[in-house]
Amino acid sequence: MFTSCLVDDTDETLEAVANTPYTIGFSQQVANESYFEDIGPIEAGYNVVVIGGQDGSDPSQDITVSYTVNTELSSATEGVEFDFVDNSGSLTIPAGSDFGRFNLLINTGGLNETMPTRLVLDLTAADSTGAPAVVAASNSRIAITFVGCNSQLAQEDNNFTDYFVQLTREDGGSYNGNEVIEWIAPNQFLTESTGFWGVNTIAPDTSMNFEVICGEVFVPNQGLAQGFYSNEVYGVNLDGPDGLVDLETLNFDMSYIITFGSGPLRHDVTYTRL
Repeated sequence: MFTSCLVDDTDETLEAVANTPYTIGFSQQVANESYFEDIGPIEAGYNVVVIGGQDGSDPSQDITVSYTVNTELSSATEGVEFDFVDNSGSLTIPAGSDFGRFNLLINTGGLNETMPTRLVLDLTAADSTGAPAVVAASNSRIAITFVGCNSQLAQEDNNFTDYFVQLTREDGGSYNGNEVIEWIAPNQFLTESTGFWGVNTIAPDTSMNFEVICGEVFVPNQGLAQGFYSNEVYGVNLDGPDGLVDLETLNFDMSYIITFGSGPLRHDVTYTRL
């Protein structure tokens, strides 16, 4: 009797799972689109995916997903930075597939050259003539940022520029020295040092990645010394910039955290052009 009861419960559970609605959402919450010259309209796509539901198989019927522009959070303007490929306010996840595409035309000649602008979209409903479908709250929004400002931080001399570095750590330690800042891609750069450690000290590569978007500095989450150590390095602000660039002098500052066994420590750094 005990075994029979366990089997019955398992069957009921499987049946309940198989009858759950498909859950739908964006595959990413943020997207950055950077263009620094007018090369005409560029079509970009963002996936809306089947996250779960039913028995894990792809839907047997089309799923229609409705979306709307979040006007309170958006600063980009239709017809300037972007145009909709389809103005219907909906997209389709085809039968037999686990994703559909939301497409935009990015007007590369219409991006703001001094500040980023943003289009925020919210999924509002999902509907199917087959199995029921719902929008997953945690994946219902995407913020698409249009970047038209190309930082010139380190492009004067073969993509390297000399700086004087002044660093202070929250426990009172400090570090000063000269180093070069390297341009590696549009708005993406490398330091030579991280924390107190410069070239030829604790690892073959002691550099740190950072981004500059329209005068604001961002430090992405990364491993210390390009992952040579498991210590994490990341910016101090989750929802904003970690530093600023003086657009006249191209001096800049940034603040970041390095994790240690004894706990995380904040580092505040200024970079002055030589």
